[in-house]
Amino acid sequence: MSPITAHLRNISHLLVLALLATLVMCGPSTNAAEQKYWELSPYRVQLHLAVDDSYRPQPELGPRLVADLQQQIRATIYPLWTTKITLATGPEKQRLLTQLDTLEKNPAGNFDVEKLTLGCDKQIFVIVVSTPLGMTLKSRELDCTTRRWGAVQQRQVRQAWMLSTQCLDLVCQTFSPLATIRPIQGDDKEKAQALNKNVLLRFRGSDLPQQTDLSFLTVPGEAYQPLMVRTSSSGEVKADSIRDIPWTYLTLGEKKEDGWHAAVHTGTRRPFGVRRRGRIEHLALAIRKPTGTTKVRFHARHDATQGLSGYEVFRREPNAIDSQPMGLTDTVGAVEVLPGESVVTLLFLRSEGQLLAKVPVVPGAKPVIEVPIADDTARLRAQASLTSLTERLIDTVAQRNILIARVRDRIKNGNLDEAQKLFTDLDNLPGRAKFNQDIKSAENRKLNHSNDPKVQARIEKLFADTRKLLGRFLNTRQISELQGELTTARREKSS
Repeated sequence: MSPITAHLRNISHLLVLALLATLVMCGPSTNAAEQKYWELSPYRVQLHLAVDDSYRPQPELGPRLVADLQQQIRATIYPLWTTKITLATGPEKQRLLTQLDTLEKNPAGNFDVEKLTLGCDKQIFVIVVSTPLGMTLKSRELDCTTRRWGAVQQRQVRQAWMLSTQCLDLVCQTFSPLATIRPIQGDDKEKAQALNKNVLLRFRGSDLPQQTDLSFLTVPGEAYQPLMVRTSSSGEVKADSIRDIPWTYLTLGEKKEDGWHAAVHTGTRRPFGVRRRGRIEHLALAIRKPTGTTKVRFHARHDATQGLSGYEVFRREPNAIDSQPMGLTDTVGAVEVLPGESVVTLLFLRSEGQLLAKVPVVPGAKPVIEVPIADDTARLRAQASLTSLTERLIDTVAQRNILIARVRDRIKNGNLDEAQKLFTDLDNLPGRAKFNQDIKSAENRKLNHSNDPKVQARIEKLFADTRKLLGRFLNTRQISELQGELTTARREKSS
């Protein structure tokens, strides 16, 4: 790089910083200034490179690759990234080469997350391993703001002259853009409704000047994990103050005048609440190219060891109308979700026609998702009791109608003694009082009660609906009318 070029780039960088300071100090409001600061803030990227050239020794490979990457990033992605690249050696190199996919499981030394997040926005780990077929590249990211690890991305490079270009391309594929989540403008009611369907994403560094096309960072249709971050009074973010917004994903839509719009896929009514409060920020982190499957396990809310086995699971793509059956949950309450047409898939858990859960899933983003469900066992027991009772009710109503018809037939033929005998059999059938007693007995059983208000409401509705059946099919008026007919026939015969 010539001295003149370097000088011009330094001037450009200073102008950006000056513009940023002006906007922050003179902005119309604090929120607007904070937002503009976010959109003009570059990512501080620390790139760790580990090279294993044992198969084909090239002592100069590591230093040369560091220099090439630094130059390419400076010429293409800067100023969005301010990058520092280090060549790993010793134990750090060995651990990257052998444990890249498990760095978070045993954090120690240079890989302690809290240490890695100091003064940095992105930590990206890249390994290059020489093989008989060329070079194997692997890369993984730690987002320092959210403390979230990305999946391992990899590719094979056969031509040595493409190594640095392919390495940078893999790093860009690994890099997960970060955005703030904002409501789409409108009145308060419209905001509240829209926030459950669509949101506005403001990407970090999106207003910085670009040397080249960086559209690979914002890909329509790509999935995002929304998170809630609580900052301290000093603006610090601690690991225990960050959490995923449960059962919710976003998919990037199109860029409009007010920014990037994203669709909300959620299993909750208000995933983001009504409004922002205090030092709580909603962020969205891109899920880059998820691969593989995800096992979704449904279990009782009060006992995670109690899997919901044998429950129906349906699947629906976000833009589809009809759901497709996936089958039943296995013995531990789990079902495996394969990638579909869309990056996000909606799962519906049902039991006896009751919708128990709606869960959005990004197959491959997480190996396992645990979904606690309100214990439906009590409702199922109550339903089983009432099913048995209903079957007895149907049988009783059938016998009753047959006997009523036979009594009337005997009365018509003048066989009143036989009619009286049949009427006695009719009167001995279980009546409304008996069934009411059985319903009350089932309703009072402790096993048919749930501590979950929603489940208990469903149970109470089951008993109420069954009582309505009694009033409809075991009406005593029919018996009274038939008894009157029999009495009248006897009186007429005796006279």
